[in-house]
Amino acid sequence: MFRSLVAAMLLGFAVTEVRADAAADYNAALADYRATFSEIEKLFTEYQAAGPDRRKVINEQLKPLGIKAKTKLNAMTQAALEVYKADPNGDPKITELLLTVVDFDIVGGPNGGGDQYEEALPIIEALVEGGEDKPVLPLWGVLAAICTNDFDKADEFAKKAVEMNSLKADPGQSEAAQDVFSQAVRYLQEKDRFRKRWEAEKKVRDAEAAADNNPRVKFTLEKGDIVIELFEDQAPIATANMITLVKDGFYDGIVFHRVLPNFMAQGGDPTGKGSGGPGYSIACECYRPDARKHFRGSLSMAHAGKDTGGSQFFLCFVPTDFLDGKHTAFGRVVEGMELLGEIQRIDPDKPTGAEPDKIVNAEVVRDRGHAYEFKKLPER
Repeated sequence: MFRSLVAAMLLGFAVTEVRADAAADYNAALADYRATFSEIEKLFTEYQAAGPDRRKVINEQLKPLGIKAKTKLNAMTQAALEVYKADPNGDPKITELLLTVVDFDIVGGPNGGGDQYEEALPIIEALVEGGEDKPVLPLWGVLAAICTNDFDKADEFAKKAVEMNSLKADPGQSEAAQDVFSQAVRYLQEKDRFRKRWEAEKKVRDAEAAADNNPRVKFTLEKGDIVIELFEDQAPIATANMITLVKDGFYDGIVFHRVLPNFMAQGGDPTGKGSGGPGYSIACECYRPDARKHFRGSLSMAHAGKDTGGSQFFLCFVPTDFLDGKHTAFGRVVEGMELLGEIQRIDPDKPTGAEPDKIVNAEVVRDRGHAYEFKKLPER
C-alpha cells in the first residue's frame, strides 16, 4: 500500500543540477513525502513492540497515512518527471527513480503495485523519448497504451519495440514480470485487432455520452470511490439486478475476495469465499448481438456457467477479450480508475493472510426513474 519497494530510493537524494524551478519543485515534493513517510515509519516501529489492542489502533492509523503517502509520492513522481524532461538523463538518480516507479506501476512487487497504466504511460513516453535504452520499456508502453485505449501511442511504441529488439528483451526474474512481458507481447502482436474492438466500443460510448442517461452506482472503499456506469440498453437484467442489490444494501461491507494482477478484482459474495450469492440466479446477456466487450475498467458478471450469475461481479484491470461472449459486461468505471491498481491482491489459491479490501458503502448515483424489475431464476 505504501509502495515501500521504492521508498528507500525516494528518501535518499535531492537534485540541484537541472533547471532551477524543476529542481525546486522536486526537492519540495521530496521533503513533503519524507515527512509523511517518517510518520509511517514511527508507527511501524511502534507496531513491532505493541500488543494486540494497540496494533489494531495502529492499523487504523496507518490506513489514512497510506493514502496520504500515495498522494505525496504521486506528486513527487510528477515533479521528478518534470526534472527529467528538463534534462533527460542529466541525473542518473532521477532516471533510476522513474524506471523503478514504472516497474512498480506496470509489474508490481511483493508489496503491491501493478495495473497502474494511466500513471505509467507518461513516464514511459518520456523515458523512451529521452533515449532510455531499457529494451522492455517500449513493450510496457504498448501494454499501457492499449489498456488506456491510446492506439496511436501503441503504434509508436510498437515501432520503437522493433527498433530496440524488445521481443528478445529479458523480462525479469519474477513470475509477475514474465506474465506482464507475455501479455505485452500478445498485445503488440494483436494491437490492430484491439484497435478495431475499441473503435466499435467508442462509437457506443460516444452515443451514451450524448444521451447521458445511463444509470450509475458508486462503490466507496477506504481508499476512495469508484463510480460505475451501467449498460442498461445492452444488459438490462444485470443492470436491474445491480441497482436492486445496491439499493437493498446488499454490497455494503462485502470484500473483494479474488483479486489477480493483470486480470481483475472479483467481489459481491456475501460469504467472502467465492461461493455465495443473493439466493437466485439471473440470465446471461453476453449472447445478445449488441453485447458489450471487456476493456480496462469493465464491470462484468461472474458465474459458474450459463445463467448462474447472481451478485458476484468483477472489474477488469486490462482488456480481457477472451471473456467476450462468455460473461456479461454490463458497466464500466467512469471515476476512480486509478483505484483498481490499489485494491489488495488476493489469490484464494495462494493465501497470504492479507486483509481484503471491502466495499464500505454502495449507492445508486442515478437511474432512469422506472421500476427495475427482472426475472429471477432458481439459484444454481
